[in-house]
Amino acid sequence: MKEDTYELWYLGDLCDSRVKCRESFNQLLIDAGELMRCGREHGLTVGGIEICHCSGDNVETVWDFNFAD
Repeated sequence: MKEDTYELWYLGDLCDSRVKCRESFNQLLIDAGELMRCGREHGLTVGGIEICHCSGDNVETVWDFNFAD
């Protein structure tokens, strides 16, 4: 059985995957904030950032940000 993980996706690319726990979620939020800052500095107006909880065949978005918003 596959271990539960959090995955960080940026503009459709997988950036990081970590074992599911509060510490890893907090770190991915920090990383997502840095990606938001970089994207805004470069003028992105489309695409986004997503943190997903992956459990077996189930994938659930637990946090997301869209540059168009």
